[in-house]
Amino acid sequence: MSRAYAIRSLEEARAYLDHPLLGPRLRESTEALLEAEPGASAEAILGGIDAIKVRSSMTLFHRAAPEERLFEDVLDRFYGGEGDPETERRI
Repeated sequence: MSRAYAIRSLEEARAYLDHPLLGPRLRESTEALLEAEPGASAEAILGGIDAIKVRSSMTLFHRAAPEERLFEDVLDRFYGGEGDPETERRI
């Protein structure tokens, strides 16, 4: 399923962010993650697999819209400011 629905380029990521329903939902869920208890890890909040997926997603959306601080904030708080290397390689 993840391969079938994967975003395959920065252009697709930008289109996702610009979508009138998907973009606001992504931003809302990202803000909710940042509102989690201070000190909680992404793994504790989301579980191991979803923490990996979030790192990849935040890397992609940060690269697609570097002016939006929100995605970088997640990388800073939960991943030491480090994007996902495999996502970086693919984009």
